[in-house]
Amino acid sequence: MGAMNAFGLRRAASAAAPADWFSTTYGARLGMRSVTFREAIERLCAATGPERTIVETGCVRERNDYSAGYSTVIFAELAERYGGRVFTVDLNARNMALCRRVTKRWAKLVSYNVCDSIAYLRAWPDGEGAGRRIDLLYLDSWDYPLGPNDGADRDASQQHCLGELEAALPFLGPQSVVLIDDGDLPGGGKPLLAKRRLAELGWECRIDAYQTLWIPPAATSPGD
Repeated sequence: MGAMNAFGLRRAASAAAPADWFSTTYGARLGMRSVTFREAIERLCAATGPERTIVETGCVRERNDYSAGYSTVIFAELAERYGGRVFTVDLNARNMALCRRVTKRWAKLVSYNVCDSIAYLRAWPDGEGAGRRIDLLYLDSWDYPLGPNDGADRDASQQHCLGELEAALPFLGPQSVVLIDDGDLPGGGKPLLAKRRLAELGWECRIDAYQTLWIPPAATSPGD
């Protein structure tokens, strides 16, 4: 049996290293997101202990939809195996209801929040995030449109992503990881403005593909 964590929940024992577990269980199903998810998980688990905090904006909204990342499921199982807690926020109540059903097995390790993600992140220290640093921030809330006449909606998606990042920045630590989805798309994708801001702040981009992965200037590599 696994050890108990600070939330009074028993952690499942796992012999495999977190990144290896991820690759074996989910890697082949995630396609272009596999490399970035793997490195995010490897860095997260190398730098943090079993009380790690994962925050995602935008939740799983279809069963077995690995083409969209299936992040809530991956993060919840990661928390069960290696410790941690997942905080997910989505504006759409129907999406969150589906997410609850899909992640029912890990419900005690997941906090489900239906609200605006920027407002949620701004209120982080005054709510359930009190005293908690965000160790992994995953931004994937506002769909990035691909239509030829969607310029205004693309701008809105990019501005919202930047707003999420700005709201979360005070609660990130020297070993935190920021992962943003939908990057390799026309017009710069969802993270265009957020990437510029991270670069201004001296963060290092480790991978910039369909997802973009960033670490703070002081962060060390796994194994250092």
